[in-house]
Amino acid sequence: MEPLRAITSQNKMVWMTQPREDMPIMQRTTNALAIAQGKFEESNGNTELVIQTAEAFGRGIFADSIAERSSWTMKDWIETISRDILNPLGIGATITTLSNDTIHSQIFRMPLHEDANDQHLASLFTYGFLRGLLCSAFPDGEVIMKNSMAAGAPMTGFVFKLQGSEEDQLERQKMSEQHSTMKKE
Repeated sequence: MEPLRAITSQNKMVWMTQPREDMPIMQRTTNALAIAQGKFEESNGNTELVIQTAEAFGRGIFADSIAERSSWTMKDWIETISRDILNPLGIGATITTLSNDTIHSQIFRMPLHEDANDQHLASLFTYGFLRGLLCSAFPDGEVIMKNSMAAGAPMTGFVFKLQGSEEDQLERQKMSEQHSTMKKE
């Protein structure tokens, strides 16, 4: 089975993941979310700790699941993580833009998010996790979360960039600050 299925309509092409649920990787992810939640609670709501924990987990899953290679293209990367990580996690996503330096995606199904007690924490965790996956292949890359299911959106939008900019860093900081309203007083 191909990791991404191409769908063409009205001369436009999108790609969709082929989700399935693999319990060992799903359990590892649930455990990592629990660790991030514990750090969040112990720190009285430090959202950056959630992102850092999730990013480290993403890097670890990438190292455990993906064969080492000297160079990546965005297409190789998204196909590989879809096959070896996203699909086994049951993540349903549509890739709407796939270029040499940018990927736009909309995640419409995420079991971890669906099962989480705290949707904001799950969104931050997902962001950090995906950033860890991206930066494992592209150390200067950046992920931008465009909208979130935790904020009532029907999907969570992400932009993956081969090369992050200062503006992207500001966007990351703004997203973290928006979620800092989760802090427990």
